[in-house]
Amino acid sequence: MARAGLWALVALSVLATCAQAGDGVFTEGKLSDKDFFRLATCGATPGGDCLGPTVRWANPQLTVALAPAHRRYPPALARKASAALDRAIAEINAAGSAIQIRRDDSLKEPDIIVSLPALSEGDATRGIPRMPNGHAIGVGFMWVWWNERTEITEASILISDDITEADLPSVMLEELFQCLGFLYDIENRYYEGRSILSQDSNDTTTLAGQDRMILRRLYP
Repeated sequence: MARAGLWALVALSVLATCAQAGDGVFTEGKLSDKDFFRLATCGATPGGDCLGPTVRWANPQLTVALAPAHRRYPPALARKASAALDRAIAEINAAGSAIQIRRDDSLKEPDIIVSLPALSEGDATRGIPRMPNGHAIGVGFMWVWWNERTEITEASILISDDITEADLPSVMLEELFQCLGFLYDIENRYYEGRSILSQDSNDTTTLAGQDRMILRRLYP
């Protein structure tokens, strides 16, 4: 797909490197549903301006494919990443929104590609489908492309080769969830263990509460 004229924005995992520690949007306490939605989709603090546009998929029937793991990617971790992807898809599909994601690893041009490269946290991207080179990664990393109508056209996820098995379910769900248009992490102690978008916690492995609310609001 030609990328001329498209816009892109990167959203890092909650374990981003120090050079990108400002990725989360800082707030305090529980936010109203309206403020939580605006923060997650356009980076706005309560009463503040958006940092970017709100983007979404025009067709909520999406496909995702897990690319073959790099030959140096730990085989046991690759198997767990595959299982984590299935769980993340099931969690999103069951959330009651219009979004439905179908996995088919045989697809050459899925809407979302998940890669398992020989890259560790802090390494720079190189040779990853649909990702520019030279961006330092966390244990998870995603990149979204959209057009002039703010419609997401394609997305890419990578999972590092040094992610812990304990963090994998949360990180996989977070990256896939953010590929749907929820591009901003939230830096707020109230949401640690409550939201998949929490900047400082990998304790959340399900979609509930305001996470489900924003998914249903963006894709009613």
